[in-house]
Amino acid sequence: MARRFTKKKNTNKNKDTMGKIKHVKTEVDGIVFDSKMESDYYIKLKEDLANGLIKDFELQPEFILQDKYIIVDGQVIEGSHPDFNKLKRRTKAKTVRAIKYRGDFLVTELDDSKVCKDTKGQSTTEFEIKKKLFMYKYPNIKLEVIIYNPKTDTWDDFYEYNKQLRAEKRARKKAEEANS
Repeated sequence: MARRFTKKKNTNKNKDTMGKIKHVKTEVDGIVFDSKMESDYYIKLKEDLANGLIKDFELQPEFILQDKYIIVDGQVIEGSHPDFNKLKRRTKAKTVRAIKYRGDFLVTELDDSKVCKDTKGQSTTEFEIKKKLFMYKYPNIKLEVIIYNPKTDTWDDFYEYNKQLRAEKRARKKAEEANS
């Protein structure tokens, strides 16, 4: 008699603590962070603040990239319009929700400039689109995407770090082909 195998249900107990890219939520100072990398950068920012390297920082700043809106008679009415709620009720138009971006940290530098910092282990298409919208809508706030580099024990630019990794991989592959 042949045995029948059924697919087991996913019984991962950490399911509710996992993010989109399977980051494990981490708690520091009673604050729950989406990833270990984010909590490590929080600790670094606290040290920078104590050492006078930055003025201040804020957790999880939220930026509206596109306001909510309704369409009435072929015309777009944004949520900031003074008659938005009245028009919405009168026409029963469906509201299209706002597009928001939530960074990991908003750092105020010593010169009072603002830098939004986002820690990434890997990027998503959604993030890349929101990054472009953010840079367009908030040109006076710099957006830095950072990653921890264990080789140098530094926080590096995410894109430069990955570019360097790809170059190293190409060099290894080329060396292997030359040795073959």
